[in-house]
Amino acid sequence: MRANFIFIILFLLTLMQPASACPYCAQSCVHDLAVKDQWTTIQYGNVKVTGEIGRRIDLTIQNNLKKLDLDKDFLDPFISKTGGKNGFIGAGMLLDAVVRFAAYSGDKEVVAIKDKILHQLIGNQEADGYIGYFPKNQRLWTAWDIHEMAYIITGLVTDYHLFGRKSSLNAAVKTADYILNNWGDRPASEPDFHFIGIDKAMWSLYMLTHEERFRTFGETQKPLTWNPGIEKTRAWAHFGHIFAYLAVNEAQLNKYRMTADEQLIKAPAVAMDYLLNHDGLSIIGGAGIEEIWTDDQDGEGDHAETCATAYMVRVYDNLLRLNGKSLYGDMMERSMYNALFAAQAPDGRKLRYYTAFEGEKKYWHGDSYCCPNNFRRIISELPLMIYYMQPEGGLAVNLYTTSYANTRFADGTKVTIEQNTDYPNSGQVALQLNLSKSRSFPLALRIPSWVKNVSVKVNGMLVNDKITAGEFFTLDRKWKSGDKIELDFPMDFRLVEGRKRQSGRVAVMRGPLVYGLSREANPKVDPKKTLSYQTMEKITLNPESMVLTSDSTVRQNGTACKIGGWGTGFVSTSSKNTYELLLTEFTDPNGVIIYFRLPDVNRMLVVKDELGGEKVESLLITKIP
Repeated sequence: MRANFIFIILFLLTLMQPASACPYCAQSCVHDLAVKDQWTTIQYGNVKVTGEIGRRIDLTIQNNLKKLDLDKDFLDPFISKTGGKNGFIGAGMLLDAVVRFAAYSGDKEVVAIKDKILHQLIGNQEADGYIGYFPKNQRLWTAWDIHEMAYIITGLVTDYHLFGRKSSLNAAVKTADYILNNWGDRPASEPDFHFIGIDKAMWSLYMLTHEERFRTFGETQKPLTWNPGIEKTRAWAHFGHIFAYLAVNEAQLNKYRMTADEQLIKAPAVAMDYLLNHDGLSIIGGAGIEEIWTDDQDGEGDHAETCATAYMVRVYDNLLRLNGKSLYGDMMERSMYNALFAAQAPDGRKLRYYTAFEGEKKYWHGDSYCCPNNFRRIISELPLMIYYMQPEGGLAVNLYTTSYANTRFADGTKVTIEQNTDYPNSGQVALQLNLSKSRSFPLALRIPSWVKNVSVKVNGMLVNDKITAGEFFTLDRKWKSGDKIELDFPMDFRLVEGRKRQSGRVAVMRGPLVYGLSREANPKVDPKKTLSYQTMEKITLNPESMVLTSDSTVRQNGTACKIGGWGTGFVSTSSKNTYELLLTEFTDPNGVIIYFRLPDVNRMLVVKDELGGEKVESLLITKIP
C-alpha cells in the first residue's frame, strides 16, 4: 500500500513541470499556460508514415473510410430528426477522423467525404445552434445528444485548424453556445456518462477564441476536479467505465496545462497506477471486460473495448508530452501493435468493438457507433505520436516505423528526420537528419523496456555511453545535414509470465508483439475444430525449439514463431514433440489463445511483463524523479 501511495505522489510530481502548442497549427492558438509540455507534437501534415503504422493508416482510409454509406449510417438522421439508431451515431467522431485523414493524405476523394459531412451537418444546424438528430422535446438530456454535439464541435475545430474553414469554427461556437444556453434548464439524467467529450470541446474553443465562457464551463457548469477512484462494477458513471474515465482524464490534463491545479492530475495518476500496478493492463495492451475496469487478467469475450484502447493511447500521449517518460511510449506501442491493430480485419474493412485474447474474436456488425469511429480517430492521430519536439529545441523519436517529419526550430533552422526500418519485424532502425544549417540540439531516442544489449551508432561510430532500457537515450551534440544514426534493438523471443487467471502459463512475445495460436495455422492441433480454447490452453510449449519465421496471414512479410509442443496430457520433456506449432501475430483474426503451459524445468526461462506487476512498481519509483 505504501509503495502504491509513493507511486501516485511521484507520478503527480512528474507533471508539475514549468505553454503547449496546438498539435495542428503549432503556434496559432498558444496561450500563456501555467504548465508547459516537455515535448510538443510536430505540426499535423508535416509527418508522413509508411511501415506498419503507415500501412494501417492507408488501409483504414482505402478499405474502411471509403466504403462507408455516409447517408444511411451517419447523415440521414440529421435531416429526419428521429433520434437515430439507439440514440448514438458517432458522426462527430467520424468527422474528426476524416478531417485528419484528408489533411494527411491529400486524397481528393477523402477531402470530398469531409466536405460532404460538413455540408450536411452545418447545413442542418438550426438557428439556435443545435446540430443533432433528436426532435425538439428530446434534446440535450436524451441519450447521447450532448455526446454527439461535443464530438461535432471537436471535428469542426479540427477542420478549422487543418483547413482554415471559418464556417466550421462559427458552427462549432454556435453549437457550444446552444449547450451553454440550455445546460441549466434541468439536471441530466446520467450526468457522468453521456456527456463525454464536452470538456475537451469547450477547452479547444477557449484555446482558439479566448472566450471566457468556454473556459469557465469546466469550473462552474461541469467541474473537472473529479477523482473518484477505480470502480470495478458495471457502473454507468465515469469511474466504472474505462472509455469515459480516460476521456475525462484527457480533459483534466488539458485543463491542468491551463491552471496547474494539482487536483486535475490525481485521477489520471490513479488510472495509470491501476493499469500498471494492479493488473488492470492485459498483455495485449487492452483493459477491462464489457467496458469496465477489471484486474483478473481475464481475456475472454468482451475484453479490450476499442474505445478504451483508443483513449488509453491518447492519455499515454498526453502524459508523454507532459513529463517525457518513455514508459508511456512503451505502453502506447504495446497497445497499438496488439489490441488496437487486432481490432481491424486484415483487409481493413471490418472493425471490432472488443478484442478478446481467449476464444473467438468477433467483428462489430456495423460502421457507426462509438468503437468503429474511435478506431478511425486514433488511427488518424498516430502520425502525431511518432516524433516530438522539445520547446527549447530538440527532437525525440517515440515510435519506430519508416517515416519522415519536417519541422523547424525557434531560430528558424529547418530540420527533416527520416526513418527507415522494418520494425516490428526487427529492431534495426536507420535515422538521417537533414538541416538547413548545422546546429546543436538533443535527439532523444526511446529505448524499449524489453530490449537488451542495444547499440547506437552515429555516422558509423559506436556510441559507448550508458544506454538503459525503458528510458530515453539522448544524443546531445552538434548535428549537420546528412548525419546518420543507427539503432539495433535485438529481438529475441521471450516467455512472459501470466498473472492471476493466467497464472502458471506464459505468453510468447518478441519486441512489442504478442503471438498466439490459431486453428487455421495449426490444423493438426484440432483437425475436427471441436476443441475448446480452454482445452487448447493446456498445450505445453518446448521453448528450446523457438524459431523466427515469416508469415503473411495479416501483413506481407509478417512474423511468426515456430515452436514444438506437447499435447494436453502428462508431459515428459524427454518425449518427442507432439506438435510443431506456428504461433502467428496477435492481429491474426483466427487466433484463439496466447497463454501456454511450460515444463517445470523451463520455468527459469520465464520473465515478468515489463509493463505489469512488481517489476514495474519498483521501476516507476526509481525512474520518476
